[in-house]
Amino acid sequence: MTIIYILAILVQLGIIIYFVRRGKIKSRVPSEKNDATCTYEGLRNLAVSVTPEQLKLTIPGSTTLVYGVIMDWNLNESVMTLAAYITGAASMYLSTGEGISGGGKDPEVGEAAVAFVVAAQEFIGRAMPVDATDLPPKGCIRFYLLTNKGRYAAQEQMIHFEDNTSPWLGLFELGSEVIGKIRKIGNGQFTGKVLLQ
Repeated sequence: MTIIYILAILVQLGIIIYFVRRGKIKSRVPSEKNDATCTYEGLRNLAVSVTPEQLKLTIPGSTTLVYGVIMDWNLNESVMTLAAYITGAASMYLSTGEGISGGGKDPEVGEAAVAFVVAAQEFIGRAMPVDATDLPPKGCIRFYLLTNKGRYAAQEQMIHFEDNTSPWLGLFELGSEVIGKIRKIGNGQFTGKVLLQ
């Protein structure tokens, strides 16, 4: 009888150890994702919070000027964020933790970023003033227009860009051009971490 009790205790101990180890392995996986998420969220929060003063811009109070555009693209599995400013600075981040920062140092990227932001001025009348900077739902793109008079936002479904019916198509195409040029300086791929150019 004693052997049966000892075996029963060993089996129960084995089961407990199995579930404890399994729990530790599972708890490690989210922390790796959380690191990527924290990096992405931190960089994105910085991007949407850039002020004219940080860019060393003096904008007359009588005008509303778009000095930056944040384009968030929900790719279903992740979100890609493009941040571009009137100074030519541009960066791109993925919610998976990958990205390229400082892309505007490349002349082609800088020119494309400036064209993107300048064109956004024409779209401000179609956007709504916002305080929140939430990410778009699946299959959507959200534009945040940063101005000296606050943030404006607009959202569009990707399907309307694909069928050329979106009133935001011109701005989306300019943003896509910036993305293409940033990817080019990153050799068309991400490295799994944010590259500082």
